Amino acid sequence: MSEMRFSQVYWKIMDACLGRPRYISNKGGTRSTKTYSTLQFLFLLIPIVDKAGDITSVVSESFPHLKKGAIRDFENIVGHPLKGDSHWNETDHTWTFDNGAKLEFFSVDNAAKVHGSQRKRLFVNEANHIEYEIFRQLAVRTSSIIFIDYNPASVCWIQQKVECRDNCILIRSTYKDNPFLSAEQVAEIESNKDDANWWKVYGQGIEGTLDGLIYDFEQIDHLPPKGADKPEIEKTDEEKYADSLIEIHGLDFGFTNDPTARVKILVDHKRKHLYVQEKCYKTHMQNKHIVDDLRSEGVGSNIEIFADCAEPKSIKDIQDGGFRVIACDKDAPVKSDKLKFQLQWMQGWKLFVTKDSLNLIEELRNYTWAKDKDGNLLNQPIDKWNHLLDAMRYAVWTRFGEKAGQGKYNVSFGRRR
Repeated sequence: MSEMRFSQVYWKIMDACLGRPRYISNKGGTRSTKTYSTLQFLFLLIPIVDKAGDITSVVSESFPHLKKGAIRDFENIVGHPLKGDSHWNETDHTWTFDNGAKLEFFSVDNAAKVHGSQRKRLFVNEANHIEYEIFRQLAVRTSSIIFIDYNPASVCWIQQKVECRDNCILIRSTYKDNPFLSAEQVAEIESNKDDANWWKVYGQGIEGTLDGLIYDFEQIDHLPPKGADKPEIEKTDEEKYADSLIEIHGLDFGFTNDPTARVKILVDHKRKHLYVQEKCYKTHMQNKHIVDDLRSEGVGSNIEIFADCAEPKSIKDIQDGGFRVIACDKDAPVKSDKLKFQLQWMQGWKLFVTKDSLNLIEELRNYTWAKDKDGNLLNQPIDKWNHLLDAMRYAVWTRFGEKAGQGKYNVSFGRRR
């Protein structure tokens, strides 16, 4: 294990524990080390005070979210890959300390775990993304202290049900509590000061008012599974339904600062349901890399990929790679407010997003209508949190919107090389 370094948040957690509270709620902005410092504290505490059989649970809304966040942080604390370490059980996602105590990681969509056996401690990561009833089920099975962390995007059950209690200690943290950020990272965070709500939540770690969200959505475990290779008589009802869906992709180009973003969409046009999965979210992708990415995924040459019409050269390059890439339609009947019209039309669809689409979920939770200086909602969305959402809109609007079926988007494309 490499030498540990500690942020101010670590010491705030230690001081809070001296008060022997039932709850420690860490309300903070981005890059404040909320999650890392809590895991670091637990990693050092458990070998000293626990005994064999004691369990500390680390939970989050979904396993993809947990894997990208808390488990990755824990691996950095350990100082080497977890896989292959004798303390780590890759199947159960549990770390067993030399004293026999355990630190386990699971997601709250695992009902058996939520309603399962008792634990000594609980750490709920990004608790504002889980329901209060789930938290309550976890809490009643926890005999000692409960840690919570979250970005306070809006008022939720944490303030109303937990932080108001006498036995809760509140910690506030911001990026300024993290001495290990580079000057460039600090500058990037502070460049958002002109976005008042973002700055309140992610810069200062205080409650925002995320009203005006543009999309509602539900999370699903996976896209509807297709049964195209099976005889019709052997297909399940779910597979028959999935086979009836129309597959399209949306693509938004980026490079240095903005990511290249692509989504796969299965469309139920009759019910107006969209099943969406994030497939690409990377910077510094050249057109040849996008072609390689599509090939490695096995995207068929007959699948329609709707891309930003502002990039005709990129579209041509990917067409030459053998894919049916189509310039999106950004037009709308209301010439003065085309984007607003398209977004309101998109709101007529029911949106289902796979849990592994982490960047897409983050965009959906932050993409709002803009506000004027007095806080009134405007008719335009904010110009951020929209890379994957733009890709989705390009595809659905062009394929099924006002001009769909008029042949506008039918183009020739090259042969696969």
